[in-house]
Amino acid sequence: MLEFLQASWGVLLASVFSVVDKNRPVTDIWRQLNTTIGGRLATSNPWPQPCFSSINGRPTHNDSSQCGTVCQNYFNQHIARSDVFAGYSATNFDMCMSNGDQCHLDFMNPSNPLAFSPPADCRQGSIPSYYIDVQGKDDVIAAFDFARKSGVPLVIKNTGHDFKGRSSGPGSLALWMHSMKYIHHAPEFVADGCPTSDAHNAVTFGAGQQFEEIFQHLDKLGLQMVGGSDQSVGAAGGWAQGGGHSSLTPTYGLGADRTLQYKVVTPDGVARIANACQNEDLFWALRGGGGGTFGVVLEATMMVSEVESYRVANINWPPTTPNLKQVLEIFLDNATNFALQGWGGYVTITTGNIILMTPRLNLKEAEEAMHALIELTTQLGGVSTVTEVPTFLSWFDNYVRGMAGAQALVGLPIAMASRLVPQKNHATSEGRAELLEALSSAFGLSVFSQIHFTSPYGFTGSDGSDTSVNPVWRTSLYQVIVVNSWLFDSTLEQRKEAYAQTTKSINYLRDITPDSGAYHNEADIHEPNYGHSFYNTNYVRLLEIKNKYDPDHILDCWQCVGWQGPSRPRYSCYI
Repeated sequence: MLEFLQASWGVLLASVFSVVDKNRPVTDIWRQLNTTIGGRLATSNPWPQPCFSSINGRPTHNDSSQCGTVCQNYFNQHIARSDVFAGYSATNFDMCMSNGDQCHLDFMNPSNPLAFSPPADCRQGSIPSYYIDVQGKDDVIAAFDFARKSGVPLVIKNTGHDFKGRSSGPGSLALWMHSMKYIHHAPEFVADGCPTSDAHNAVTFGAGQQFEEIFQHLDKLGLQMVGGSDQSVGAAGGWAQGGGHSSLTPTYGLGADRTLQYKVVTPDGVARIANACQNEDLFWALRGGGGGTFGVVLEATMMVSEVESYRVANINWPPTTPNLKQVLEIFLDNATNFALQGWGGYVTITTGNIILMTPRLNLKEAEEAMHALIELTTQLGGVSTVTEVPTFLSWFDNYVRGMAGAQALVGLPIAMASRLVPQKNHATSEGRAELLEALSSAFGLSVFSQIHFTSPYGFTGSDGSDTSVNPVWRTSLYQVIVVNSWLFDSTLEQRKEAYAQTTKSINYLRDITPDSGAYHNEADIHEPNYGHSFYNTNYVRLLEIKNKYDPDHILDCWQCVGWQGPSRPRYSCYI
């Protein structure tokens, strides 16, 4: 196995690009695909390539001007990175982790010449060899036909905000959905084929539309939508199809709960409309069963509501281990009430911050709910407040700018794991004490960690049975994520150690929540019993739907529904 993983890149590509008709040159099938889609097939190169003077072992001239631009936007620039096809938020999935092939800068100092000066070599890594800048359904249909005939693996990519590596793969063809950008508001939207009495205030948007663009557009109309906390994430892709958790979820439910319709091309090459009145099984699967699995979504329609004001708790403390234990103890004692009061947001352990928001309480009630946390953190030397903001967008803008909480970083390798923590673990003082110790131990083994207080535990609008979201989300108060990383000049052993440390960290929570699971978009790539952990009782039905619409398993991705295992060449770069 080791010899296979360390094989030359040319040999690997040759094996991936094998075709049904072995007498036909590979170049011919690519040329035919290019003609079919109007000459828009593009080769992809690593984003930092202009900084290097050697590319895939061949000498070349670097471009200092372009290199400077890449360096300025390389680390933690969410939009800039998402606008580049070869840009991935977690850079371990554009490299080949198993053999070290990569084209990376030093994220600690992108201008550091040690990363790109000779003898450094820019390697393709796991970045797809070709991509189609998708303009409509015909591009997707052509790609499915090509993948079926050639055997070339097909991946779906939008913004690259994927922590499982599903949007990359060595020797693959990618469908880049990023250009599918449009937004239409329909005050009385009726899903195709549904009764006119079933109308909703909704917004329809293309697959490439990102949260920041949608939030800004809706705010001008006096509207808001349940959405994520990263401005660069595409709203119709893995976020929504994986469930769609948000700081608004405790009040309004998950993104999947509020999705009314999808336009999708399934792997059999058919463009379909999926909603509650047609292709209902596919609609159910797309609402929680995971992206990159059942088809290529071109468009989504989701419910919106009128803007409203929010009470925002911004709690801060000096991030030491003793301080954290005191803060967590109060947080755990109040977590169930917080969920029922509509509080949603993020606890960032690494920076010593809690940012929670609710539309349900008035300012006085919100101050009373947060009194114990504010009193403690003030005594510890932090500055903590409860304020009011007029709209969701006003909170979101402050969060993105780091004025109220802190986003997770992009542009570095991220070995991540997650765990959904049920409410029942908080029901007794003994349970909370056990949880406090497990969380403290987990956080002590990670370089970055957060509690996402974004579950629908306090949401009463749906029991979730009309979605395929893991039912554990409905009985959990929050999810925990833990992250470890490595530097640009890492060894294989250091990369293995980062993942091992992450797995060890999350095991503290797995041990005390044996019946729970994990959020598959932000989970350990080595998640044990992933079918149950990610999908629970829904897995059997999801697999049936997968086999119905994709009997040839053209869409196959790591630990997705119907995954055929790690032995395929496209997975050779995973550790």
